[in-house]
This record gives sequence, structure tokens and C-alpha cells, in this order.
Amino acid sequence: MSASSVIKENKPALRFLIVFVSIYLVLNTFYGLYINYYSPTADPVTKSVANQTVWILSFFDPTITDYPSIFVEYIPISNDRENVISVFEGCNGINVIIVYLSFLVAYKGPVRLFFAFLTLGSIGIHLLNLLRLTLLYAAAFYFPEYLYFFHKYLFTGIIYAMVFVLWFFWTKKIKDGKEVR
Repeated sequence: MSASSVIKENKPALRFLIVFVSIYLVLNTFYGLYINYYSPTADPVTKSVANQTVWILSFFDPTITDYPSIFVEYIPISNDRENVISVFEGCNGINVIIVYLSFLVAYKGPVRLFFAFLTLGSIGIHLLNLLRLTLLYAAAFYFPEYLYFFHKYLFTGIIYAMVFVLWFFWTKKIKDGKEVR
């Protein structure tokens, strides 16, 4: 089997991979430039996510607040006694949305469906991320010895599982409708 026949036979998969990786790299590069523009302080999206997390947590403890600083790239979230967690740019969910968006573009479908999936999926990822940060605060406060596991594996796995589920519904909808752009 020649190289050209292998390429021809796998053209759709290769196209998907090239488009996915290209979109991801371009968007991630622009995102990195965006983050660097605000350095050494936190970017507006990270500040907003920290504020929203504090708003949710304040229902449980009104002493919870965030302390943005012009000198650091993270936002501490604290109660009246101690700093419990810090929200960095990686905590704002933008990278997860970039991965999700890259897949939607690479696995082409109709434009109207694309925007519906992008909007609803991004909102879902954002809300799940806020829940993740809220639960990380609780884990740091009540179970600090398990914080690394919760942060690194459990909650990250849950967010990416949601992305896989969204991708599954996207591909199913495209395949069932046999629609293309």
C-alpha cells in the first residue's frame, strides 16, 4: 500500500486532525497574547470568574471575598480568616472552550447548528467550571489533604467528560442529520 493511497483513504481523518490542531494552536496563541497583555495582573475573564465564584460562595459564607492585586496573576479567594484558594488564568475555563470550539470547527456541520452548540456548550462549560471552583473551595477548606487530587484529577476529569459528551452529541447530530456546511 503506497503512502498516497493511505493518505487518500484517511483524508477525512487527516483533515479533521489538521483543522483541529491548527484552530487550537491559533486560538491558544491569541489567548496567550491576551494573558500576557494583562501581566502581571489577572486578566478580566479570570477576574470575572473569581467574582462569580465568590458570589456563589457568599450564599454559604458572607465573609468570603476575593482580593485582586495589580502585582500577581491570580486572585485569592478568602474567608475572613485565611486565603483558601487562588484563581489563576487556567481556572477560567477559556482553554477548555478553545478545545471544544476547535473540535466543532474540525468536525464540520451546519453553521446554525454550530453557533447553537458553541453557545450552549460554552455556557455549560462555564457553569460547570464555576461549580468546580466552588467545590474546590469547599475541598480546600474542609479536606485540604485531598485538594490536589480534586483539582488535578477529579474535577478536571469531570469537565473534560462533559466536553466529550458535548462532542458526542455534536457528531451524532451531524451524522443523524447527514448535514454539512
